[in-house]
Amino acid sequence: MGLRVRLIAMLVGVMIFAFVLLLIGVNFGLRNDVRGLAQQSVDAGSNALSGAIDARSEQIRSAILQGSAQASLLAALRSGNRGALAQAASDIAVASNLSFVVVTDAKGNVLAGSRAASGSLANDGVVLAASSGAVAGGPQVLDGRELRAIGVAAQAPALALAVASPVNVGGSAVGVLYGGTVIDATTKFVDDVSRFTGGAAGVALAGHFVATSLSTKEGVKEVGASLDDPALTGTYFAKSSPLHAYDGTIIGSTWFAVPLGQFTAIVNNTLRQIVFWGVIGLVIASIVGTIVASRIGRAIAERSDEVNESAKQLRVLVVGGEVSGDHVSQTRETLEEIAELAREAADAARLQSLAGRALSDVVVIDTLTSELSSRMRDAAARVERLSAVAEELDSLVGGT
Repeated sequence: MGLRVRLIAMLVGVMIFAFVLLLIGVNFGLRNDVRGLAQQSVDAGSNALSGAIDARSEQIRSAILQGSAQASLLAALRSGNRGALAQAASDIAVASNLSFVVVTDAKGNVLAGSRAASGSLANDGVVLAASSGAVAGGPQVLDGRELRAIGVAAQAPALALAVASPVNVGGSAVGVLYGGTVIDATTKFVDDVSRFTGGAAGVALAGHFVATSLSTKEGVKEVGASLDDPALTGTYFAKSSPLHAYDGTIIGSTWFAVPLGQFTAIVNNTLRQIVFWGVIGLVIASIVGTIVASRIGRAIAERSDEVNESAKQLRVLVVGGEVSGDHVSQTRETLEEIAELAREAADAARLQSLAGRALSDVVVIDTLTSELSSRMRDAAARVERLSAVAEELDSLVGGT
């Protein structure tokens, strides 16, 4: 595998590894952030639902207080006219959109109501408080006897928002005006909270919805569904808060939730965008990296050619030096023989032959010396060039 391929492979590998780490980090961080956002959303929605219950309770309190002071109600109580009491109770119920309004005597016995009311509310805590001269009310649970007494056809026990106020005549309590609304599938404020917050709201009694904004595909309210239903726990990010009665006891719970799909869609869409643009970035980086690696490879190849050429020249110098050395040795031997023959005054022909051979060797040595001198100058220049090439390679590879 060439250096160019290794450089490109290393660059792409590092980018992919960094991209995968980025995806993992973004995934965990984004999911935690989105979970925190969902928690804030359900907290706000839960507070809005509790606020809606309190606001509705205050509306009922205001309506009952105003109704207990109506002249028609006072006149009907003085005269004991049950028909007039029923009409007054009905008018109050219609004007304030209440499920029921009843009038009792001072002992809690029902005299008349907006519905077909009869019986006794003597044991109802809210009515008892009003019989003692106080205005009391809020969320409460109504049993079957109390539901029959106010004329409401609902399955017991039922959850209601109810307020009772004493009706005073001449400074004395002569009766009690008791009214409110039963929390059921028709309760409007639950749907209002859901619509304004974008979540799902509900009020539960004994762990089951008595009112909820959730509906089936057919549009039927899912009243009676359990808060622990896997269809809810697996689909919604929810928060349940205790619902306190008028006397402070816990009688039920409020439920608010946001669909998990809203938040998982944010995470998935963000990750898809990161992957899309990340792949584009990898492609661009790979192209740029390939170009850069190719340039680096070409630069290294050019420097390598220069080194090879310098090596060839140095090889010629080495061979020339070896040849020159051989001729110097031969010339020395020839001159030694000439000297010996000269001392012995030997054969002149032999002496002439040796002298000619020595002359030839001297010519060869002179030629080689000239060539080697030229080569040495060129070699010195190439050594300097090799030094420069080495520095360029350091800069190219190590950045120094």
